[in-house]
Amino acid sequence: MSLPHSNVFATRVLPRPTTLSARAAQRLAAGPLDAVTLMRDVCQVARLHIDAAERMAVALLSSHAEFVQLPSGHWALRSPPCATDDIAAGPPGATDGAASGMGATTPPSLSQIDFAVVDVETTGTRAGGADRVTEIAIAQVRNGEVAEVYTQLVNPERPIPPHITALTQITWAMVRDQPVFRQIAHEISSRLAGHVFTAHNAAFDWRFVSEELSRSTGQVLAGPRLCTVRLARAFLPQLSRRSLDHVTHYFGIDVAARHRAAGDAVATAEVLVRLLRIAEDQGIGTWSALDGMLRTPASRRSASASDRRRRA
Repeated sequence: MSLPHSNVFATRVLPRPTTLSARAAQRLAAGPLDAVTLMRDVCQVARLHIDAAERMAVALLSSHAEFVQLPSGHWALRSPPCATDDIAAGPPGATDGAASGMGATTPPSLSQIDFAVVDVETTGTRAGGADRVTEIAIAQVRNGEVAEVYTQLVNPERPIPPHITALTQITWAMVRDQPVFRQIAHEISSRLAGHVFTAHNAAFDWRFVSEELSRSTGQVLAGPRLCTVRLARAFLPQLSRRSLDHVTHYFGIDVAARHRAAGDAVATAEVLVRLLRIAEDQGIGTWSALDGMLRTPASRRSASASDRRRRA
């Protein structure tokens, strides 16, 4: 049985922070982050060198009492706020001490967690600039299976570049009479609520959806997210590349329509299901265990993976 969608430990839409430190606090409400991930999200930059990220984090956060740098180098909120309807502190059902900082109870298994697998097609790559979403799909995964798929073309209110049309086959004629994002913003928020936001290269889709919500409603996404590229790196080290084409080929998954939101979202959802099965086969059965494994350097991860396989 999947966990209830009203659970506070999941994707939320929250008022957009007005300062960099407020953005950092909102992002860290989901748990500790390394400096690179945190500063990329806070400053909304695609790439950032680790040395620069660490200097930026110290300059931005060290003067604020609510932030603390852990011995691992990760940044965290000094006193994590209690879970309320306004704060996403971890994944759905995460009530173990690692996720909530509270008394330990039995954490849910990965198969009990609901995932919303998202794919967007866009007019370009500048989420915070002039580019907009032209199509969005959300494939919901419950009880370890793809449950339902939502897909919608979106009027980006600007021309679609020819090279984007060549890639996605989405033309202006197709989106001209479709709803603009603000008309579907509530639907998108509802379908994400109570789920872990998941995508192949999750940072890209997260930024676009969050920016579209911000422009439409003044709110942004908050909560845990999962990237199937990172999962593939961890569990499929034998692959030389972890693009969606390579990973679906490895698993023998047919993609109904490549570079269309529904086709890519469903394919990514099928990839997620298989990768989570591999994780559980290796003894990684909870969100906190999976999150901890993904944060472990690859050199240490390879040794621990063999230990987990022996235990399994």
